[in-house]
This record gives sequence, C-alpha cells and structure tokens, in this order.
Amino acid sequence: MRVQLIETIGPECTSLDQGEKLYHLLLEELKAKKSVEVDFQGVHTLFSPFLMGSFGKLLGHFEKEVLMQRLEFRSISPDHLKTVNEFIDRAEARSTEQGDLQMMKELFEEDELGDF
Repeated sequence: MRVQLIETIGPECTSLDQGEKLYHLLLEELKAKKSVEVDFQGVHTLFSPFLMGSFGKLLGHFEKEVLMQRLEFRSISPDHLKTVNEFIDRAEARSTEQGDLQMMKELFEEDELGDF
C-alpha cells in the first residue's frame, strides 16, 4: 500500500485530526504485517500534532522497531525525516519512562511502601 500525503492530507500536515486520518489508513495494514509506503512528496509543513495523531498513536500498538521495518518513507526531505525520527525517539522515551514509573508504583504497592 502507498499513501501519498499530498492527496490524502494535503501539503500542510499540521493537525491532530489529519494525523488520526493517516493513523486509520495505516493501522489495519500494519496489523496485517504488511509494509506501507508513506510518500511525502509535496508536503511543505510537518508539525508535532500531526505526528502525534499518526505515528504517536501507532507506537501504542507497535514497537518502534516494527514500525521502522514496515513503514517506508518516500520523497521525504532531510528536514522532515529528522523531524519524524526525533518525534519517534521522544515518543518512545516517554513510553519507556511511563512504563518504568508504572513498574515502580506497582513495586511500592506490593511492598506496602507507598502507604506513608
């Protein structure tokens, strides 16, 4: 499957709603273990809310490595590629931190150390 952002979203990929539209297009294909090409040709603007609604939500279903194996970015500028990679790295770090915090909370509750 190939998704051309210029046709699906437009040249300005900025909003959470736009990101969620891409998320819904990609989710079923990725769940079926298929690769998806995301074509950035003609995209001028790429903002974090769009990335959160699309790739950020996908990270809730798939590990970073799985996404990187199944998503192929085409015609992406070096600046946009940097933006996407930095976003995914930050989202993965936040997820890891939240998992660590939850694990610590559970440990404290089990040991009844959280009752001070």
